[in-house]
Amino acid sequence: MIAGRAGLLAWLAGLFLFLPSLLQTILRFVAASGGAGGGLRVLAALVGLAVLVLAIWGVLAMTAMASDPAVDRHRAVAIARRRLPAGIGVLLVAMLVTVIVVAVPMTWLLAGNVDMAKLQQGAPPVIDPSRAGSAMIGFLILAIAALWVSARLVPLFAVVTNERRGLGAFARAFALTRGSTLKLLGVMVLYAIVAVVLLTAVTWVFGSVGQIVFGRTGAFLLVALATSVLTAGFSVVQAVFSAQFYGAAREQLDRA
Repeated sequence: MIAGRAGLLAWLAGLFLFLPSLLQTILRFVAASGGAGGGLRVLAALVGLAVLVLAIWGVLAMTAMASDPAVDRHRAVAIARRRLPAGIGVLLVAMLVTVIVVAVPMTWLLAGNVDMAKLQQGAPPVIDPSRAGSAMIGFLILAIAALWVSARLVPLFAVVTNERRGLGAFARAFALTRGSTLKLLGVMVLYAIVAVVLLTAVTWVFGSVGQIVFGRTGAFLLVALATSVLTAGFSVVQAVFSAQFYGAAREQLDRA
């Protein structure tokens, strides 16, 4: 489905992901520098919100294009615009559930295993050695649960894009990934390793070269440019994989 469409996907990624992300990074740098007023910080926050919305729009558009070879970039943008409210709603629900299911238990585990008396005295947070084992087990269980849920939700945005579903997209994603969880987990772990290695290498190389050639500000801009390109590329890979998996899983589920 994506043969010969790399240029179109790159166009969408550049418009919705790369350019907004680069602008946001530059604004944050300016706002964090000395002499930046409160108005600029507010602008940077508003730009950050707009960047998030544009990123969701872009991912939906790339998913639409990767799902159907008949969809060109203009139709993909139109489809994504129609499905944008559903995409934002689904993402907000996923974030809320993450906070409730993962962040709250982690906070409870920390609060129950950190010596609060020493913390109140200004000492750094240190887990009580007698409780460290139970805390680590709790963290491990939560991490495994988060990975499992993430794998089951791989086709979530593809469902939102291609089907008229809102919150029902969660159940549909779980149905589509039944029997494929371990394979998806393997892909996710491999993807995460590659992403971390590439981002670390690019940040170090471009930061070092930029610092020598252009100075501190030039190095920051060079790193921001390189990392924005990389993150946009990663988003394209995610959207294409999600769409391709969705198409194959839907076909298999419909035949069952």
